[in-house]
Amino acid sequence: MKQNPLKRAALLAAVVGLTCLGLGLAGALAPMAVLPKLDLPLMLGLSLIALTLDAYWNRTELSWPALAANTVLGGAVFALLPWCAGVAGGVPALTLGLAGAAVFGVSALLYAAAMERIATGPKAPLAPAGAALMLYLAGQCLGGLL
Repeated sequence: MKQNPLKRAALLAAVVGLTCLGLGLAGALAPMAVLPKLDLPLMLGLSLIALTLDAYWNRTELSWPALAANTVLGGAVFALLPWCAGVAGGVPALTLGLAGAAVFGVSALLYAAAMERIATGPKAPLAPAGAALMLYLAGQCLGGLL
């Protein structure tokens, strides 16, 4: 699975699944707690966590067919997992899927471009995390759109 281009979508499914599990447990154990809603900045953050894990695991090039397949699978992950876990907050699954596909596709494209531009190798081990942090901060303008 080291050279599989769909590893990004599998990592995204794991990250979103763990987040939905945590939100579901927190909602069940503390019903009056204020939990984050599933909006575009949270989707972007989860996408960048998965992409950063992929960058640390194995740096692979992202081709256009792999980007398209990852985008479709990312949309399916963002549509089905939060909806099935009950943390969607009344947003329809189709809306979550389209927004998740757009966010994951664009973030994967921008993150791959940033990683190709940086290309530091072992000299800067925090470069992938720094690039993800900068992309997340740039994506804060998406708050309140969903």
